[in-house]
Amino acid sequence: MTALSNGAEAWLARPPGAPGTGVVVLMEVFGLTPWLRSVCERFARAGYLALAPDLYHGDRFDYADRDAARARARLLDDDAAMTDVGASIDALASEGARDDGIAVIGFCMGGRLAFLANATLGHRLAASLSFYGGGIAPSTPGARRPLVDRVPDIVAPQLLIYGAKDASIAADEHGRIAQALTAANRRYTLAVIPDAGHGFAAEDRDTYAADPAAAAWRIAFAFLVDALMH
Repeated sequence: MTALSNGAEAWLARPPGAPGTGVVVLMEVFGLTPWLRSVCERFARAGYLALAPDLYHGDRFDYADRDAARARARLLDDDAAMTDVGASIDALASEGARDDGIAVIGFCMGGRLAFLANATLGHRLAASLSFYGGGIAPSTPGARRPLVDRVPDIVAPQLLIYGAKDASIAADEHGRIAQALTAANRRYTLAVIPDAGHGFAAEDRDTYAADPAAAAWRIAFAFLVDALMH
């Protein structure tokens, strides 16, 4: 673990060679889990400098303790999370990531926060990637403020990946997000993965689906490479 400038802790994974691109990795509702740390290691093996801030500042939850994890997620303040993301960007830059080569990726709750980071800190980002980020444009308001009204603030290229069988994020939400991004003339890619439910990319969850996860990662890395070239 490493300390950020605002006092929060984070998991940092360094690539074998000199860092060029940095990636902020944002967690699911369960906290900074071993799987999320493995995502950082995945990026490091691919040559990226990856850092996952502990947005809960110490709290972690077993996958079986879903209710407690969701309750903790409801206590997470968006502004506080963005402060942690900003400190993470600073940390990556101080570790050698180039200023114009820092991206953010998030999963579930973190997918929503990656979208919010694009609207809040997009001028500091080369790309934003959201894996099954719920609550961006829901049909009915939930515990979190919808983010579709922040679309005009989006700056960096945005990737949104969803599972076709994700019962928690309906297809009409995909449509509302796409419509808003197109109307705002923003650069984005929305990909729907067949035979994938919510949480399909997490290898240590019972929701994991190997083939859909592999397809999603191919899309994510291709998107990231393309975004960094422009």
